[in-house]
Amino acid sequence: MLKYIKTVVKNNGLLYESGEWDMEKSMSYKNIVGLRFLRNIKRQTNDLYLVHCGHQQCPPNYTYDHKIPNEYHLHFVLDGKGRIEMNGKVYHVKKEDIFMIFKDVPMKYFADEDEPWEYMWVTFDGYAAEEYVNKIGLSPEKPVATSAIPVKTYFPMVKKILDAYELTIANEIKRVGYLFEIIATLIEAQASLEKGKRQYDYSSEAYVDYALQYIKTNYAHIKVNDIAKYIGINRSYFTSIFKKKMNMSPQDYLMNCRLKKAEELIKTTNLSFKEISETVGYENPLTFSKMFKQAYGCSPKSYRENNKDE
Repeated sequence: MLKYIKTVVKNNGLLYESGEWDMEKSMSYKNIVGLRFLRNIKRQTNDLYLVHCGHQQCPPNYTYDHKIPNEYHLHFVLDGKGRIEMNGKVYHVKKEDIFMIFKDVPMKYFADEDEPWEYMWVTFDGYAAEEYVNKIGLSPEKPVATSAIPVKTYFPMVKKILDAYELTIANEIKRVGYLFEIIATLIEAQASLEKGKRQYDYSSEAYVDYALQYIKTNYAHIKVNDIAKYIGINRSYFTSIFKKKMNMSPQDYLMNCRLKKAEELIKTTNLSFKEISETVGYENPLTFSKMFKQAYGCSPKSYRENNKDE
């Protein structure tokens, strides 16, 4: 339920609605011309959860005053323009922009008189909310940004949340999933704007550990480029952090893994050297034999003979 509802009818016949909401009440869904929203959504997670979501075509000079926002309100401007006032500053917002109303930061916003904006919004909070907002690139000092991809890209995602308004457990789970999809898409898209200033999400140690796990099960058929692509960083940066932690290049580490496995197979199986060569990723047995001799000081055949007893 709402503390109050105020409906405004404009000359064009569209209905617009604003109100002060009691967030402790039951979930509310409204779908009228010019406005569709879902509010008071039951929390399903603690790290990131949806509070409300909507899509609105604002009337001229439409104003909203967020005196003490309790959550993060993310807006996607589909059309038109407006302005926001926050921390004593005025920000002009237009089509293809995104803007944020920040938790505990009072803000007012106004639709333009001639070209009132149409926007979608998702309101969320949780332990990880602030971290994700920072990854998007928004802050109280920079509440507005140009979307790196067409804003309409996010429309189907928001619509999925609004379509899942029926009170079911499945819908509760779906809405959380759609919120994560929106935030993930936004973080990935906005990161692409950092031309030449790629900021990686995790520490160098985390990337190397992830690479080692991947190498452990895929060493026989991968290259260094494949590893860098798998963990999501460029080859140059990957090589640099790998050398720093492992004291060898990724290429040398790969070769050591292959030869170590080959040594094990030579000592513990009756496989032919051609079969062992193929198993550890060398298509040419002669190349395998040459690499093995460089590492162990003798050919695979001699190594097997010298280790028969073992």
